[in-house]
Amino acid sequence: MGFCLFNNVAVAASFLLNERPELGIKKILIVDWDVHHGNGTQKMFWKDSRVLFFSVHRHEFGSFYPANDDGFYTMIGEGPGAGYNINVPWENGQCGDADYLAVWDHILIPVSKEFNPDIIIISAGFDAALGDPLGGCRVSPYGYSVMLKKLMSFAQGKIVLALEGGYNLDSIANSALACVEVLLEDKPIAGSTEAYPFESTWRVIQAVRHELSDFWPTLADKLPANLISQTAASFPNILISSSDSEAEEDNGTQRLKDLEEVLQPLSKLKVDEDGQDKVATPNPWRSELSKIDVWYAAFGSNMWKPRFLCYIEGGQVGGMQKPCSGSMDRTPPKEIVWKSYPYRLFFGRESSSSWGPGGVAFLDPESKSQDKAYLCLYRITLEQFNDVLAQENVLSRDMTSPLFDLAALTSITSKEPKFLDVLRRGWYRNVVYLGNEDNFPILTMTCSHLDLKSFKSGELPLKGPCKAYAATLIKGLVGGGLLSEEEAMAYIQEASTKPL
Repeated sequence: MGFCLFNNVAVAASFLLNERPELGIKKILIVDWDVHHGNGTQKMFWKDSRVLFFSVHRHEFGSFYPANDDGFYTMIGEGPGAGYNINVPWENGQCGDADYLAVWDHILIPVSKEFNPDIIIISAGFDAALGDPLGGCRVSPYGYSVMLKKLMSFAQGKIVLALEGGYNLDSIANSALACVEVLLEDKPIAGSTEAYPFESTWRVIQAVRHELSDFWPTLADKLPANLISQTAASFPNILISSSDSEAEEDNGTQRLKDLEEVLQPLSKLKVDEDGQDKVATPNPWRSELSKIDVWYAAFGSNMWKPRFLCYIEGGQVGGMQKPCSGSMDRTPPKEIVWKSYPYRLFFGRESSSSWGPGGVAFLDPESKSQDKAYLCLYRITLEQFNDVLAQENVLSRDMTSPLFDLAALTSITSKEPKFLDVLRRGWYRNVVYLGNEDNFPILTMTCSHLDLKSFKSGELPLKGPCKAYAATLIKGLVGGGLLSEEEAMAYIQEASTKPL
C-alpha cells in the first residue's frame, strides 16, 4: 500500500517454518509495534496456528491509515489460526509508555507464556516514537527498551528486530540505539515512567482480553477495579514534533506532504496475489445470489434509510466514526415496509468501530409475546444481504464464498431453529428468520445466544447508545411514521434501561 513493498518479517517467518525444518523452529511470535496495523502480515498468517501475530496500532475506529476494519480487535484469525491473530487498536493518538506497557503486561506477555515461541521476530517500526510527525504517539526510547526486555525472556533469547517505519531521524536513532543496547545487554536500562494509561487504553485491553479468552485461558480473569481505575486525566498538551521551534514544526508538515504525494498514486494500484495488475471479476456465488430477493429487517441505526444506504452505496452519515465500504451491488432497496415483532430490543457493548463509545442495538433472538420491537424491512438481494452481514461483523466484502448461502436460507426457513450462527465470531453473527412478506423471507442479524447469556450475566456490558447513534434510530422511527419523536425517545429509553 505504498509504505512497504516486501514484507521482510513475513518472508523470514515463512522461510523458517517451511524451508528450514532442521532448525527446529515450529512456533514463531511476530510482534508489530509499528504505529500502523500490520495488515499484510495478518493476511499471510490468518489461518496459520504456527504464527502468533500481535499488532498494536492506532486505529481510531478505522479512520487511521490504512483506514479499514482489518485492525479491529474482533479480527482474530480463522480456522486453525483462530485466536492466533491479536490486534490492539488504539482509539486515539498520543499513547505513550504507560499505554504500551499495560498492553504488554496484560495481553502480550501472558499469551506469549502460553504460546511459548521458538523465536520472536519484531516488526520494529519506530513511528510510534515521541517526535514522529506521522505517528502522533509518545513512546520514549526507555519505553521501547522495556518492551523489548520483557520479550527477551522467551525463546531462549532468540529474537530479531527488523527496522521498519519511522519518519523522524532523531526519534529512529534514539529508539533503535536503546533497543540495540538491550540486545547487547551491556548496560542496565535507565529511566522510569510514572504516567498512567488512558481510560481508553484500559477499555481496549479489556475488550481484547474478552475477545480472546476462549483461546487463551490466561486472559479470562477480569482485571482488578483498582488497576483499571488508574488512568491519565486527559490527553497531554504537547506537540508531536521533536522541537518546539516553528521551523521544526514546518519541516514535519512538509514531510507529511511529501509522503502524501508519494502515497497518492500508490494507493490506487490494484494487484492480485501474484503481483499482476488485474481487473476484479465477480465470484460465481454473487451472480447466483443476486437473483434472489430477501427482506433485511433493521432494528438499529439502519432503520434510518440514509444510514442503511451507507451499507449499500458506501459513505457515512453524521456521527459515524468512519465510512462504510458499501456493497458490490449498489442498487438501492426495491421496497421498504415497516413492521413490529414480539422481540426485545436492547443496547450493549462499550463502543463500536462505527460510532465510537456507547452501546449499539441488539435483538434478543428468542421471541417473547410481551415484547415489541419496531423493524424497517428493506427488500434487497441475498448478495447484498451478505455484504451487509460482512460489514456489520467488521469483515471485508471481498469474500470467495457467501457467509449466508442458499443452503442456509433453505435450512432456516424450513425447519427449527429459526436462527443460525454464520460466523464463529462477530457481534451480529446470528441470522434470524422472522417469516415471509409477499413470499420473500424476512431476515435480521443480531447477537448469538452465547453473547446474550454474557449480556445477561454482566460479562458483556449493557450500555445506552451515544447521542448520535440514538438520533439515527429516532429519525428512522419518526420518518417511518410509526412513532412521534417523544414516543421514539421513550422507546429507546426503555430499551436502554429495562433489565434483560
